[in-house]
Amino acid sequence: MEQWVMKDEFFPPGSVSHDDPAVERAMETIDVLRPSEQRELLRSSFRAALAFERTMNIDHLTDFAKNLLATVHLRGIPAYAEALENAPGNPRGSGEALDVEEVLNRLME
Repeated sequence: MEQWVMKDEFFPPGSVSHDDPAVERAMETIDVLRPSEQRELLRSSFRAALAFERTMNIDHLTDFAKNLLATVHLRGIPAYAEALENAPGNPRGSGEALDVEEVLNRLME
């Protein structure tokens, strides 16, 4: 299957390349998420972009970016991913989104 890649001309100078090692690691993490979880990541990114378009408030994009980076980082830690999967009352099956603050609080427990 051919991989679709956005043309570099759509990105400003200084953008990270699609094959950057950190991007590759993030994609490996995303690839093991359930389809419903992958869909929620896309939904969240679109919601942030749409909120920015409607309000011109950059905080929508920066807050989403921080949440996405934290989520991908945490999900990329095998022990964390396993603990999340095995946690009592695991919300993953319900498709419930977890707030980064909530995840960090759970990690501190």
